Amino acid sequence: YTIDKPINEPKGVRKPHPMFWIGGGGEKVTLRLVAQYGDACNVGITPETIRHKLEVLKRHCDEVGRDYEEIVRSSEVVVYLTEKESGSEEAVERALSTQTPDFRERAIVGTPARVAERLQAFADAGINYFVVYLVHVAQEMDQLQRFHEGVIPNLRAAS
Repeated sequence: YTIDKPINEPKGVRKPHPMFWIGGGGEKVTLRLVAQYGDACNVGITPETIRHKLEVLKRHCDEVGRDYEEIVRSSEVVVYLTEKESGSEEAVERALSTQTPDFRERAIVGTPARVAERLQAFADAGINYFVVYLVHVAQEMDQLQRFHEGVIPNLRAAS
């Protein structure tokens, strides 16, 4: 499809244009495009993968003369908060049973302290922005409050 003079209302608040996010971890093309044109990227699902992909991105930034620190580095995380570390396997299984296999595999499950510890590993690998999917948040609205009170305050910027 092509559109001639599309309407963009309401106008974006970011000037001169909205942020340009590029998701993916292709090392030769995608991450080079991030270095050249992206305002943000979304990479990796493990700290090890993230660390590697961001090293590749740094090299591309050096090659094109871009400040790596200008780029928002995000990762999508799937979270299910539990009350305690063990004894809630049935509740976790019920909550995750409706999720796709890839979400189930990478879900971070545990108490707020445990989830914060796992997310800190992402931050230490270079992530400075999380896209968080709270499993069953519509049915278990306390998940959002518990994430706000028990996870966010326990994260620190990587040094």
